Amino acid sequence: MTSDDKKAYKLKSVVTTSTGFSQDKKVAPASITVISKEEILERPIKDLGDAVQDVPGVYVEQTKTGQNQIYMRGLGSDYTLILIDGKRQNVNSAFNQNGFGGVLTSFMPPLSMIERIEVIRGPASIIYGTDAMGGVINIITKKNPQKLTGSVMIESTIQEQRKNWGDNYGVNTYVATPIVKDVLSLSVRGAYKYSQPSYFYNPIGTSSNGNPYTTHSPGRWYSYNAGARLDYIINKHNSIYLDGEFYHITNTTLNTSSRNVSSTSDFDKTNVVLSHDSEYDWGKLANYVQYSLTQRIPQTTTGFGNVSGPLNYNSIYQNHDIVLSSMYNHDFNLEDWGDLGLTSGIYYLYERLILKSSNFDRDMHQLALFAEGQWFINEYFSTTLGLRYNYANLYAAMPNPRLYINYNPFSWLTFKAGVASGMKIPSLQESYNGLYQIDTSGIYYYGTKDLQAEKSWNYELSTIIDTEPAYITLTGFYTDFRDQIQTIQNVSPGASLPGGFVCASSATTCQYLNNVDQSLAAGVEFSLQTKPFYGVSFDASYAFTYTEQLTGLQKGKPVNSIPQHKLMTKITYKYQNFSTYLRMQGNFKTPTIATGKGGDPTILVGQYYKDYILLDMAFNYTFFKYYTLTLSLNNLLNTNFIDYAIGNVNNAQTYVNRYQRFLPGRNYWLSFKIDF
Repeated sequence: MTSDDKKAYKLKSVVTTSTGFSQDKKVAPASITVISKEEILERPIKDLGDAVQDVPGVYVEQTKTGQNQIYMRGLGSDYTLILIDGKRQNVNSAFNQNGFGGVLTSFMPPLSMIERIEVIRGPASIIYGTDAMGGVINIITKKNPQKLTGSVMIESTIQEQRKNWGDNYGVNTYVATPIVKDVLSLSVRGAYKYSQPSYFYNPIGTSSNGNPYTTHSPGRWYSYNAGARLDYIINKHNSIYLDGEFYHITNTTLNTSSRNVSSTSDFDKTNVVLSHDSEYDWGKLANYVQYSLTQRIPQTTTGFGNVSGPLNYNSIYQNHDIVLSSMYNHDFNLEDWGDLGLTSGIYYLYERLILKSSNFDRDMHQLALFAEGQWFINEYFSTTLGLRYNYANLYAAMPNPRLYINYNPFSWLTFKAGVASGMKIPSLQESYNGLYQIDTSGIYYYGTKDLQAEKSWNYELSTIIDTEPAYITLTGFYTDFRDQIQTIQNVSPGASLPGGFVCASSATTCQYLNNVDQSLAAGVEFSLQTKPFYGVSFDASYAFTYTEQLTGLQKGKPVNSIPQHKLMTKITYKYQNFSTYLRMQGNFKTPTIATGKGGDPTILVGQYYKDYILLDMAFNYTFFKYYTLTLSLNNLLNTNFIDYAIGNVNNAQTYVNRYQRFLPGRNYWLSFKIDF
């Protein structure tokens, strides 16, 4: 390896997400994957889902508006916690309803500002609390430097199948400069992206209401964001920063619930963080206060094919979050007894949800205390034991323990074994007693006051082999999931609901929630990264994921439509300022049972969606030191992912796509980046 390769590899081995403070990835009490900035910039990334889709154990699914939802280890997107520099970004699950949830993965910094992305697979509730049952994705951004630096990147994706798929364009930038040397610095960033509509036509012909589009036709999509960070180094022990950012996203689906309308929503998010870090002989402190306001403003429904309408402020969603967090870390030398790394902290979250259409306005307070110790017994053994105690004013207190053991018989070989609990309390609207929302499609949403908190126990065994030729990981996991909250859809008007309620006669349909007693997720994750040999390197990952509902009406069926087998291979060649790669990814045996109204996918397609393999190729060249040009050819074989099965279900002709995902045909991504 060259010196640059060794430096990059060393940076990828240091992580912060598992405990909240920096440590070597091999001794971290979790299964972690690190995505470098080089990987992020060399391929088209519309949102966070595109960035993490190659991680074993992670599955990305497109919504009807074209955004991505992220599944981890068999659990849905609501169980994945997204962080930026360790700060919570998730919002209330009410924003995920009716196919619009994927927009939340678009709330991310400009690509030029990202240093790396850390992905924890498996529960991380002991450090991060609720929402982290499936895993954590932490976007680590660049720190303000002591000299003027910056980056500007423009990009465009051109589609071959222009009848169905729209082109998209974007620009993002990041600039940082010192104001007072070694004391005060400022960075600013911004991004804009625009995607033309995609048109997926009803294979049966124009529907009875005249809408020619399927329910999975994304309309136009655009987003922009702008932010700034002011860093102040008080002295050699203390530093603070103030960070603020505003995001806006507008997205559309050309057909909603087979009605003769298009549906468009505007999403706005304002996020402000004041953070303080200190380091003394007696330990490190990381404190911050955060406020975020997220809004979804539906546009008044319009005739099919239209992509905009007047904003409907009578149906606005608002989510207010206030976070106060303080963490302490210190390494204690126990002399003959080894070393002890202690992390402890206190966390407070205030959440308020407002749904204007039903006059819903409710809030909740959560408080947690946690402590974890990592005992390095000797150069071969370390063990981690921790406990988090969670309290919410709407629920009883709940503990979350974690136990992890690391064994390093040789410098190149690591064995890990761990058990960790996860938890997720019902959201404000889920636990409400009665009607909490009416959407623009006429669906009435009812809460269930007796819902239990969702709980899980995750067991995993892992092996890491770190040699000069390659870095290999092999992990097996088993998750025992209890009291999963399930949505019961398509309840007819007049039908009885929990709590003595009746589905309103004015509703199109109604939905309510209940707890599924027990389900499981189990699997194997494998990854291989070879170190460069004469400029050539090879990466591969494989994941086997199995889910099953163990009780209830859906007993024996999968929990989610996640492929049982997911494979990725990539060969890369680098020579001086030039690099190229060929990547293959495939999904196999994706169950149909978990999706579709009335079971249409299973009836028309069978037990599994159609398998697929994708090939991508990219070329990257840096010239005059500061300019980088990248061309990526995606879906080289031009596979057509629009392949409908047509048949009769319940005495009505209907259709289902044989592929679980709608993916573009062959397309070309071109980017140009200037660094200074």
